[in-house]
Amino acid sequence: MSINKILFEAALISEKQFGVLESIRTEKVVSLYYELRLILYLGILLLTGGLGYLAYENIGEFGHFLLMLLMAVLAGGGYYFVLKKSKPYSNFIVKESSVYLDYIIVLVALLVVGLFTYIQVYFDLVEELLNYTSLLSAGLFFYMAYRFDNKILLSMAITALVATFGLTITPVGWLKSEWFEATDLYLISIIIGLFFIAVGYFLSQKSIKEHFLFSYQNYGLLLFYGGCITSLFVSPIWVAMVVAIIAGGALYYTWKFKQFLFFLYSVLTAYIALTYLIFMSLLENSDAWIFMIYYFPITCVSAIGFFISNKAHFKND
Repeated sequence: MSINKILFEAALISEKQFGVLESIRTEKVVSLYYELRLILYLGILLLTGGLGYLAYENIGEFGHFLLMLLMAVLAGGGYYFVLKKSKPYSNFIVKESSVYLDYIIVLVALLVVGLFTYIQVYFDLVEELLNYTSLLSAGLFFYMAYRFDNKILLSMAITALVATFGLTITPVGWLKSEWFEATDLYLISIIIGLFFIAVGYFLSQKSIKEHFLFSYQNYGLLLFYGGCITSLFVSPIWVAMVVAIIAGGALYYTWKFKQFLFFLYSVLTAYIALTYLIFMSLLENSDAWIFMIYYFPITCVSAIGFFISNKAHFKND
């Protein structure tokens, strides 16, 4: 018996509500919410791409400065419009009266990025200004994300901030087709990852945009685990054991709180660390290849079986 039927028989929902819920459960009624959002975001990307192509094709007719001015006016006008139409700031979730405000503010953010890029390329100041414009973009997007309660802008802000730290500490070698040593980048990745996790937790405890916590944790764990995995190949072998222990601790925490995505991140990290540790230990053993033949199929099949048999544990997520 479905939960809808139980609620109806207990007189907790009306017959009309029961009919609506049953239609959803049996998939007679299908939500197109995410599909429509995807189409709208795709439209924004196509619009910005079209503006870029228009600028390229008509650069001699319009002029660089006119196009920069146009992008600035569109960004400023869009921001002013959203500011006037949006609800006041709140530490909690803000439901705007119009869903289109979210897309307009994202369009404004993309126009700002495009304008910064246009200025740097036109004046040949990419190497000199890239760090500053990335930091400025990050600050602007963080403000807009919190002011207009937009998770997409929060993701853009985190990405810009990460780029700022990476480009500030390491040379912009890719501009000169030069590859630079990345041995220090994994340390930066670990530190920034922990920073985002801590910031997200702190703000959540203060009841400041608690629904942003997932974004902070997601990016933080990806950066942290990415740095940990990279450290395996440039550090002593005992680091693999440390990484495995840390990932193991995260496994317990994410399993307890039924956080499937973060649990999966932890499983992959622990698996890579343990695999590296095992094979480095058997590197000088001539019969190690026999172990390799069985190791990967057995461990992969076991992991798949584990997730299938325990999928009900995460069913509420």
